[in-house]
Amino acid sequence: MTAIWQAPTQEPDPLSEAVIEAVRSYVFQREPVGMTLAVVPGTAWREARLADGRVVRLALSTGAGEETRFGVRASAAIRVSGEVTVDDHGYRLNADIIVDRATRAILACDCRLDSVGRIGI
Repeated sequence: MTAIWQAPTQEPDPLSEAVIEAVRSYVFQREPVGMTLAVVPGTAWREARLADGRVVRLALSTGAGEETRFGVRASAAIRVSGEVTVDDHGYRLNADIIVDRATRAILACDCRLDSVGRIGI
């Protein structure tokens, strides 16, 4: 199935925005835009604070990219997975990203957060 860009039908919630930006910055090894991801000392986790005060922690990893095509564009399909915590609640993250090989633009991003419930802190 080929995705076609459409204007968003609703405003993304702050958690979704933070997770998608963290995934983007992780894939491209760049600083995130509009937020600060601090290293949690002694761990592989990164931490951000949402505007409403919630603390988000992320530990992400990527699989090897596979060459593919997105319409006429040469692209790479990249899978990102990891764990996300928001205060005392945990999530599993799985994201499939299509990146344009020439411009490095993200052409498609399917990002899913699956709740794993309350975690002990």
